[in-house]
Amino acid sequence: MTAKCDPFVLFAQARSGSSNLLRVLQLHPQLHVAEEPFQQKFPLWNPGEPNYLARIVDVRSMEEQLSVLFSKYDGIKVLDYELPKDIYSYMLLRPDIKGIALRRHNLLQQAVSGFIAKQTGIWKMWDLKGDLATAYRGLQPIDLDALEENLEYRQELNQHYADILSLKPARMCLQFVYEELFTSDVAQNRAAVRNIFLFLGLSMPEGEELNNLIDPKVSKINNAGTYEMLPNVRIIDEQFGSDETGWLFEKDVTADYADDTECN
Repeated sequence: MTAKCDPFVLFAQARSGSSNLLRVLQLHPQLHVAEEPFQQKFPLWNPGEPNYLARIVDVRSMEEQLSVLFSKYDGIKVLDYELPKDIYSYMLLRPDIKGIALRRHNLLQQAVSGFIAKQTGIWKMWDLKGDLATAYRGLQPIDLDALEENLEYRQELNQHYADILSLKPARMCLQFVYEELFTSDVAQNRAAVRNIFLFLGLSMPEGEELNNLIDPKVSKINNAGTYEMLPNVRIIDEQFGSDETGWLFEKDVTADYADDTECN
C-alpha cells in the first residue's frame, strides 16, 4: 500500500490558475483534494458535506474543521480572501501541514480578469458555452474606483501572506507565481508541476489532460485580445499600470521575479 502524503493546503489568490492546478493534482489516483471548502456554496457542490465556513469563527474552530477535512481529504484548495487573516495565518503556520502557495505577479491583469468574470459568469474555461468573442461582446467599462480599491486590497493581502509564508520552513512550503507555472513553454510548465508532485512525495501523472491544463493556449481565458474588448481598457492601463502592479499589455516578465518565491 502506498503511503499517504502529508496533509497540504493549496493556498491561492483568485484568478491565479488555481482551478487548473487543482485539476492537475486531482489527476493523481492517490490524491483526494477538496475544492474551496470555505466557500458558502461548498455543501451545494458536494452534497452531504457540512458548511465549514459557518462553523469557523476563530482559531479553535478552524483547528476542529481542519481535523474533519483532513480525515476525508489529502489536501484542500482555498482562496486567500475566504477567511480572516489571523485564522488563515494559523493554518499556514501549522507545522504538520504543507503549503503550496500560488499567487499572481501581475495584479492588474488579475484584478481586471476578476471584474470580467463577474460580468460574464465565466470563471473557468469549462464555464464557457460557445465562443469567447460572443461571450465578451457586451463587456461594460470597469468602475475605476472599484478597481483602485481592489488593487490596494490585493497589495495589502499579498504583503501579509508573504510575511507569514517567510516564517514557514522550506521543506514545508512551496511557492509559485502564475506567470511561471502557465508560460508559453509547456515543457517548462511540466517541470514546475513535477516539482509540486515531488514536494508532495508523489510522481507526476502523465497524459493529454495534464498537458492541456497547463497549456495557456488551451486553458487560459484572458489575454491581450480579450482585454481589448473592455471599453475603457486604455484608461485602465494608463491610470493603474505600473512596475509594481503590472500592466495589461506587457512582455514576459519571468526574469523579474524568478528569485521572489523562496520560503525560509
